[in-house]
Amino acid sequence: MSAVAPPRARQRVAPPARRAQQRPQLRVVQPARPVHTLAYALATIIVLAGAIFGTVTLNALAAGQAVEARQLEARVTEGERAYAQRLVDVAALEDPARIREAAFDLGLVPSGPSRHLALTRALPADGAVTEALPGDAADPLKPVLSANR
Repeated sequence: MSAVAPPRARQRVAPPARRAQQRPQLRVVQPARPVHTLAYALATIIVLAGAIFGTVTLNALAAGQAVEARQLEARVTEGERAYAQRLVDVAALEDPARIREAAFDLGLVPSGPSRHLALTRALPADGAVTEALPGDAADPLKPVLSANR
């Protein structure tokens, strides 16, 4: 006995009439618009060329600014060096031993012992004495020192 069954014939079933009426009506469509690939390619090339040109231009400007910045840094370094040298020069010129030697070269001599003037009486210009002192007429500095000039 064989266990394999013979193949069955497929029967076609006619679609019901009702189903044919539900199908949408077909309509004619317009042909697809032609795609302008040349125009899109040219537009893309122009945009990319502009972007590359802009990038190269900005890079060139940045390089120019970098050169200028290096030159300014070199000038600042030179100025700082000159300033430090001038500070050293001023410190050397302020040295008391150098000032003393320059004074001797110019013919100056050291001063003698210091002296000061001590007044034994108050002068009218100081405002301390308002009455006349004896011997005021003989004082030659009275017109210079008086408050009533």
